[in-house]
Amino acid sequence: MRSFAIVIVLVWWPWLGHAQRLGEPSLAWHTVHTEHFRVTFPAGLEGLAQEAAVAAEDAYRFVYSQLGYAPQATVDIVLCDATDTVYRELDVFQDRITICVAQADLAEHFNPRFPSWVQQSVFVLYAQLASADFVFGVSEALRPLLGKLILPNLKSSELLAGIGEYLAEEALSTPPDMRLGIGGEHRFVRYLAERFGPDFLKEWHRLQANDLRATVSLGLWSDYNRIFRRLTGTSFTQLAAEYEALTPLDGSPLPSAPTGEGLGVRVLIKHDIFKHSYLFGDLYLYDPRTRREIRLTEGARIYRAALFPDGQKVLLARHRWGDLGPVLAIFDLKTKQLETLKEFPLHDYFIDSFAISPDGEQLALSIWRRGGFQDIYLMALTPATGEGLGVRAFAQITRDRAVDLAPTFSSDGHFVLFSSDRDGGLKPYAYRLADGSFFEVTESSDPSSWKPVQLEPEPFPPWDGFPDTDYPITPYDPRPSLEPKILVPILGSNSIRLLTFGSDALRQHLYSVLFGFNWKTLLPSYSVRYENRVLLASLEALIARDGPSAHQSVTATLPLITSLSTRQSLSLFYQRDEEELISHQIGLGWHGSWRASQNWLELSLWAVTQTRTGQRLWGNSLGWRVGVMTELSEHLRARVFAQNDGQLGAELELFPDALVRVGVLWDSQKNSLELYLR
Repeated sequence: MRSFAIVIVLVWWPWLGHAQRLGEPSLAWHTVHTEHFRVTFPAGLEGLAQEAAVAAEDAYRFVYSQLGYAPQATVDIVLCDATDTVYRELDVFQDRITICVAQADLAEHFNPRFPSWVQQSVFVLYAQLASADFVFGVSEALRPLLGKLILPNLKSSELLAGIGEYLAEEALSTPPDMRLGIGGEHRFVRYLAERFGPDFLKEWHRLQANDLRATVSLGLWSDYNRIFRRLTGTSFTQLAAEYEALTPLDGSPLPSAPTGEGLGVRVLIKHDIFKHSYLFGDLYLYDPRTRREIRLTEGARIYRAALFPDGQKVLLARHRWGDLGPVLAIFDLKTKQLETLKEFPLHDYFIDSFAISPDGEQLALSIWRRGGFQDIYLMALTPATGEGLGVRAFAQITRDRAVDLAPTFSSDGHFVLFSSDRDGGLKPYAYRLADGSFFEVTESSDPSSWKPVQLEPEPFPPWDGFPDTDYPITPYDPRPSLEPKILVPILGSNSIRLLTFGSDALRQHLYSVLFGFNWKTLLPSYSVRYENRVLLASLEALIARDGPSAHQSVTATLPLITSLSTRQSLSLFYQRDEEELISHQIGLGWHGSWRASQNWLELSLWAVTQTRTGQRLWGNSLGWRVGVMTELSEHLRARVFAQNDGQLGAELELFPDALVRVGVLWDSQKNSLELYLR
């Protein structure tokens, strides 16, 4: 029976819904090279890449000054524009940060007071990487031997997020986001730092990095209470309880912008995979009476929508590619035509939410601008003509460091109501269109009872555009980021094996290598798997040997259908098996999977022609496999399956980019059980 081990690879992936690729294969990628980073980006994101490069080196210097530590390897930062959802990822094991630049739901997920969303993301994620990567003492001595298998400071995603946000706020002198109902881990970290001094974070990381249990368990067995007692005299559990008692939350939700309703129909925004590579938002019309859903656009990149009062037009906010800012547009439900209303400058404006006045002649918008200002704007529309609506006037009605969100019009059209955190938690305010007066809205719906307030404008910091650096820029080369960064020893009763795996920054090249030696038979074993995703069709090659048995295979897979609920592909493969005889197989396969909640029903069919050494004829056969796959996390999947040859199996797919699977296989014909690591 083969030995095996389960190594759980944890990667923080806080937002759902991303395309499988970082963009279509035809994109031209480039890399900005700095002293400690490689910033890789597709054509069209040159300005944001320069901004990320400057932010990365600033983050390196500041985080090192605070923690006394920085990752030794060059860190890859990948900028992409493959999804309309908020998406940023930290891969601690590969020293990789991925940021998709579309800013949907900016205020819901980030602190709008940061001057730049890209700068904030780089600071936050790099601080998390340095925190998780921190080694010292015994862990520092073991790191050169086992690489990223030694991660004693790999904390929970919540603690890592809190440390990252706190250090980013300190670095950029940004006021904390104090809105109630928004994740507050960074406030807890700030509470600890202010209570125990500026060296608290550094000493916490040192103690945990020098803890043997944390070192051998990827930080999973860290005794926070013991470490905190040694550091502060108080347990971690007690400190967390004291903090919660000081800062009760009322759970106030952040209001969301309504899509609007009219004539009994609703407009919806749904995301799906576009060109097998992108996750874009499109407009749908839903009629609750017939329960019919009609798709109106294809790949339009829509992230906000509201129906005009006449029920004939839809106001839309759309992403534009790369460095460009968003577009405000009108979709005519009769003509099915999409027309631009206003384009915004490159990445200096972001439309967060909006509302339409009851008469359809004015818009109220919440817009974030560089410098950390999220304010309310008014847009007056020209009457509809044969050429459609136009913009008559565009004016800013608030201008300060408060976060102003979710504007709506009162039913009589006399007021613009909005939420603001200018007094701490979110509270409702009103702007009277007739005279420009502001009010704090009370529980009463009577405007005469509202409290008048003065909202003084603050100086707005001008933006000089993207930085122009002297950092060299080269065409993307995957080789530097392919270096193995983890070594996993796997001990069996009669053998030892070593596993490593990795991928390049763009995940276009993936590999896993397993090498072992059996001291009972004195025979080596190995398995080398490589997958190429440079083109739309992927190519996978495998060579393996276990004692006298050997296997080689090559598989080309072309996606046919790729969506959030259905995936189908076609594969052509060749494999060669060497045992007592040598056999050759050539086959054509089809694979389909259908999603239900977090589960996927999988069905594979294949036709094979094969022969063996000494045989002149080729034999033909058909096969099938059916199974259910469950996504336990973004990087851990469990699968059970049955095949036509009587085999039943269950396996874990660990970190799909590593091409590593562990499982158990029952052969009903041979009445045998096999454990495997592939």
